[in-house]
Amino acid sequence: MERRPKTTFEHFWQELRAEARAEGPDALAELEQMAHRFRIGAQLSVLRHRRGLTQTQIAEFTGVDQAEVSRIERGASNATEDTLARLARALDAELAIVPARRPVAV
Repeated sequence: MERRPKTTFEHFWQELRAEARAEGPDALAELEQMAHRFRIGAQLSVLRHRRGLTQTQIAEFTGVDQAEVSRIERGASNATEDTLARLARALDAELAIVPARRPVAV
């Protein structure tokens, strides 16, 4: 039985980007939006865990439904700025726009 080499996430992501590029600018823009939602969700999840809070607790503190907190943390929600700001404040954080690591075509 032949073993296939393990695929790293970075390799997988590069393949997705290549496929999106081949499909055109709309597909590439959609992929970038998805990546952005994953980054934000991961950041919120890390902050929540560092503070020892459950999704239910953060939901109670903010008034954001626990199911929505879960969707945001999984990158499955396109949350509003207001919702993200409420979650950030509850985690003693703030929303910010920071320079990209690579130039962004406008």
